[in-house]
Amino acid sequence: MILEKELVGKDFFGGKTVGFLDLVAGSVIPFCLERGWEGIGLEVISEEKFPEYKRWVKNLEKVDFVKDCIPPKEKHVEHMNHMGERIRSA
Repeated sequence: MILEKELVGKDFFGGKTVGFLDLVAGSVIPFCLERGWEGIGLEVISEEKFPEYKRWVKNLEKVDFVKDCIPPKEKHVEHMNHMGERIRSA
């Protein structure tokens, strides 16, 4: 909810350009946690409940240097599933 409130009316946390907070939060929440949750069938952050957050993620996905660093969604979800299986079997 805190992130949602901070993003109202902004493309990124700093306004119109990507900043440090966008990179830090963006690398963890949408591209690791959410894909991990998706891999086990959970939708923790829905577009209905967090529209500003979801808009921010879409904006991040359009940034060239972010696209270059983030693995393709399908492969990433598959990897997260594999890691989850390894953890559960340990």
